[in-house]
Amino acid sequence: MSVSGRDMMFIGGIPAVISFNASSRMFRGVFIGLNAEVDFLARSPMDLQPQGEAALHVFLETCRQQNRSPLLARQAGQKGYLLEDIYAELEEPARQKGIDLYQLVRVQTQEFQNTENRKKNSTVFLNF
Repeated sequence: MSVSGRDMMFIGGIPAVISFNASSRMFRGVFIGLNAEVDFLARSPMDLQPQGEAALHVFLETCRQQNRSPLLARQAGQKGYLLEDIYAELEEPARQKGIDLYQLVRVQTQEFQNTENRKKNSTVFLNF
């Protein structure tokens, strides 16, 4: 899976591919590496973070209630999760932009889990 050449953002440590539909004038984000398509819409880039957080919270809660992993597993016979491969693919482009991808993921995951202590505007946009 190649994710290069895309506008991306990270919410809760999960990457989302961002696109803009000119006819509807809406931004759309789609999380990648999850076991279902989780998307969110926003009228402005500033609205992407809260809309993405809300969508991710609902998805994770649904997974908890259904007792299933939110992460997409690698193909049969391979241990681990697709998200690990996505991180590996994004690591070098992020490093070239001065971003420690794994530190970013750790911080965002911790902030996302501690909603009341989460810093606002902690979303990171990347253009690969």
